[in-house]
Amino acid sequence: MGTSSSLFNQGFLIINGSSNQNILTGAITAILAEIGESNNDISLYGPNPFYHYHNETNENAQSSTLFLVDGGEDLQNIPFHPLIQPARSVDVIFAIDSSADTETLWPNGTSLVATYRRSLDSSGIANGTAFPSIPDQNTFVNLGLNARPTFFGCDASNISGPAPLIVYIPNFPYSYLSNVSTFDLQYNTTERDAIIENGYNVATMSNGTIETDWSACVGCAILSRSFERTGTNIPSACQECFNKYCWNGTTNSTMPTLYSPELAQVSEQANENKATQPATMLTTFVSAWAFGVALSIIL
Repeated sequence: MGTSSSLFNQGFLIINGSSNQNILTGAITAILAEIGESNNDISLYGPNPFYHYHNETNENAQSSTLFLVDGGEDLQNIPFHPLIQPARSVDVIFAIDSSADTETLWPNGTSLVATYRRSLDSSGIANGTAFPSIPDQNTFVNLGLNARPTFFGCDASNISGPAPLIVYIPNFPYSYLSNVSTFDLQYNTTERDAIIENGYNVATMSNGTIETDWSACVGCAILSRSFERTGTNIPSACQECFNKYCWNGTTNSTMPTLYSPELAQVSEQANENKATQPATMLTTFVSAWAFGVALSIIL
């Protein structure tokens, strides 16, 4: 079960902390403050579904109402935490990152860094979860990890506990500058369609025209943990994928220059392929996933 709340309370904090105050920001602040006072910027669950549940360990057990704010407020825009619970034994997570982390509103891996640091917390909030090692945000930008798909956790033996392989797929301008702000509340049809098409190109590497091996490598990522559990020799094609897409532990924490990626030139062939074979990538993806699930169930 999941929930999402508005980010108006964050907007209030951002504007209230700004040194550039004027009549407009004053009016917006007044509106946001009123929303916050009436609790319209958070999710309220009443009665609390976990009321008096595990009183000894549940910090919310004594509250008759459950108060939830947007998960992005602790920088975890990608909701990894429920999926990395040890009891779930998840093999792979496809992490689509459309966060506006940088000054230019592109992702820089902040969500992965936040979840990794949470997994190392000794206070108990991590709940025994393990997460692959993640480099700092400067490394993401300097090494271009936020500009292409990257696999984290390829070597399961190098993680403190059972953890899924993370297939990190960041937002990038393949066909459109989709680095729009969270607080943009209205888009015209052309903008909407262009953002969605860019999302398609992000997920499919422009239908395989940017990286021709991407479809096969998606299948290899899905089966990676199964290979390890069963002692199965990794096919040479998959080994090539892991050599290409797995983060090798290299870091570069120097302060990067302003990250402002240019619009990539998506070939006309990509658009033609998408028009004539719209299900190719999806079919391969689902087939590999289904095979991986079947293998896991059988074994």
